[in-house]
Amino acid sequence: MERSTKDFTSRKAPALPVGGKDPIERIVQAYGFSSRQALCRHLDVSQSTMANRIMRGNFPADWVLICAMETGTSLEWLTYGRGDSNITNQDNPSTKIELKNITNGKFSSSNWVEYDEQLLQGEIHAPLLITFEKQTYLVDETEAEITDGLWLIEIDGLISVKELYRFPGGRIRVENGKASFECKAEEIRVLGKVVARTEYF
Repeated sequence: MERSTKDFTSRKAPALPVGGKDPIERIVQAYGFSSRQALCRHLDVSQSTMANRIMRGNFPADWVLICAMETGTSLEWLTYGRGDSNITNQDNPSTKIELKNITNGKFSSSNWVEYDEQLLQGEIHAPLLITFEKQTYLVDETEAEITDGLWLIEIDGLISVKELYRFPGGRIRVENGKASFECKAEEIRVLGKVVARTEYF
């Protein structure tokens, strides 16, 4: 049965909710991402852009629409949190994590993989998988002070995974076989802390 246009002219359109935090959290859930940072990468927006939408209370109508088209998630649920989300595999404990390959010191390719949440031991804020020199690393992209261990770093524009040791006076030793060296902490751009590693032979 066709609905008369009078049904719409006699009432106002429903108001969109004020604020972006809750809809953004539902978008993250709909995609199966583990963090807002992963959503930023998927939408190709900066973290400051997302932070502004949350802080200023701007409803992310464009992101809601993109998410609904890509995932099939209910627009009403994404917008208001009402009804059935239509998100499938709710009992599946997997999450989507971005996988990046490093070639010649640059990120050469990127895709998304399913990763069992039970393998994410401890508190990981922004997980990222990195393939580098026949090894796959699980990296937490959260900014942190350099401590002894494996790190995803950038030096002179080249990205790599290196073992770092912190010395007094803000000095850092970068282990690189015969080419190991020391430098100041500020000369290294930290991209993330390695929390797990898988090696292939």
